[in-house]
Amino acid sequence: MTQTAAIIGGGVIGGGWAARFLLNGWNVRVFDPDPEAPRKVGEVLANARAALPALSDVPLPPEGVLSFCGTITEAVEGADYIQESVSERLDLKHRVFAQIQQVAPGTPIGSSTSGFKPSELQ
Repeated sequence: MTQTAAIIGGGVIGGGWAARFLLNGWNVRVFDPDPEAPRKVGEVLANARAALPALSDVPLPPEGVLSFCGTITEAVEGADYIQESVSERLDLKHRVFAQIQQVAPGTPIGSSTSGFKPSELQ
């Protein structure tokens, strides 16, 4: 059974997470309100498709399915893992985490933050 990752934030970091999961056989659902998100993720994905196979001693699994969602709810509902990759604004991250936890309270959530302690994100 294919696993599904939800990526919240489709910039360079979110695109990198999407590529990593997708190229390792996971289905990936991305939410980002930026209308340029599909293009940005596509560029990161193209680079990953060229580079990732050279980093592995074994063939990669069949690529998962990439989709873009109109809401956080649509992206995270039924996901096996959620990766938050929104801008480094604590108020924004708190709002995003609250929305995620309402829809997917038992699903593991990772954060791409580099500037906040986990205790600040809680």
